[in-house]
Amino acid sequence: MTVRVRFAPSPTGYLHVGGARTALINWLFAKKHGGTFILRIEDTDEARSTPEMTQAILGGLSWLGITWDEGPFFQSERKALYAATADKLLASGGAYRCFCTKEAIASRKAALAKPDEWKYDGLCRSISEQESKRRAASGEPFVIRCKVPKEAIEWDDIIKGPIRFEPQEVEDFILVRSDKTPTYHLSVVSDDVQMQMTHVIRGEDHISNTPKQIAIYRALGAATPLFGHLPLILGPDQKKLSKRHGVTSVMAYRDEGILPLALFNFLAQLGVNLGEEPYLTLSEIITRFDLNAVKKSASVFDRAKLTFINAKVISGTPPCELAQLLHPFLAALLENAPEPDEAAVSVMATRAKDMKDLAAALVPFLTEDFVYDAKAMEKATKDRTGLEALRALLPKLQAVAPEDWAPEKLETLVRAHAEESGVKAGALIHPIRVFLIGRAESPGIFDLLFAMGRERTLARLRRGLAKMG
Repeated sequence: MTVRVRFAPSPTGYLHVGGARTALINWLFAKKHGGTFILRIEDTDEARSTPEMTQAILGGLSWLGITWDEGPFFQSERKALYAATADKLLASGGAYRCFCTKEAIASRKAALAKPDEWKYDGLCRSISEQESKRRAASGEPFVIRCKVPKEAIEWDDIIKGPIRFEPQEVEDFILVRSDKTPTYHLSVVSDDVQMQMTHVIRGEDHISNTPKQIAIYRALGAATPLFGHLPLILGPDQKKLSKRHGVTSVMAYRDEGILPLALFNFLAQLGVNLGEEPYLTLSEIITRFDLNAVKKSASVFDRAKLTFINAKVISGTPPCELAQLLHPFLAALLENAPEPDEAAVSVMATRAKDMKDLAAALVPFLTEDFVYDAKAMEKATKDRTGLEALRALLPKLQAVAPEDWAPEKLETLVRAHAEESGVKAGALIHPIRVFLIGRAESPGIFDLLFAMGRERTLARLRRGLAKMG
């Protein structure tokens, strides 16, 4: 059996991390088994579906590194298939026309002791085919309902295990509305049958939909795919992840400076143990992925873990690649920002938690017009003796030949000058750091000096000393 799976989002909003995780699991499953990953856009809700959201979803998937083998297919272009499926169900007796009006249903529902528990009572099931056709031909409004078998519907969920719905739990649900538009269940099953899906892997919020869809498969005499329902993603408060927990769309994380490989790793590891490494390459994730290892319980979206993974991915990405990715983040901070040196990117990437953070850390390498942190400045400039020693260091730095401007030689020079000046090395290092980048913390100071280069180093030290008078 050749694996065929799909991701079928509705373009009524941006690509949510929950949807991205579902797409990612399907994509990994297809890659692991040499199968086919299909993208289908479920845009039948014309009032809420927009081309902009469709493009946002496609862009989010592409940015994350999820490619599709077939599609995208659009349900709005497949209505003839759904109408044909409905006709087939009517002809086979797997569905029937229901002429109950909304008012009649509301009246029967209100008569019950517990109206909220009401399910369609099957009143129109007993109408003969001849009468049904006559009433439809006369113009009487109707919906088409699935004739759900009066027996339990169960399946062995490939993630959750055995799941069973009793007959009274599944009503004869609507397949086609009175305006002739198909419902979600009819269009989904029609597509999955026509596209020959072997597995349907989706969020556990779809579990209640599955018995209804199995009923349609059986009524059509079609092979039922294997179903797997992924646990929900929760916020830190153990409630379903939503906007109240912060940003939830994939592209919002991109705009915050999260790299795609970091988010991919984070989502792939939600509820799955892929190893102890901080992050893996896509090929390593595919090799280690096992759907059977997905936990049955919900996972918490741990932003701190995502930040940790992102920092590791940034530090492990070649500086030339980071320099290209930095363009929009630097542009937001500096007008006509030049591309930073690879040496600068390399050294500052070791401490950056995201691309915004890295861009901000690189500003002092690109311009002298940057702000000093007030507390860092105050602490680093308390020792006037140290500042005088730093002033005396400038000619020595000026005299360093370009080929000798290296971390080891700079360290020897600075420490020797501190000893000659009768001050501790820290009395030089602290103000050097603040004058160079405006912060109290940085990667190794001598790596920083090397990345800044001789001329930029001297210019920034003179600027800092001048501000001190």
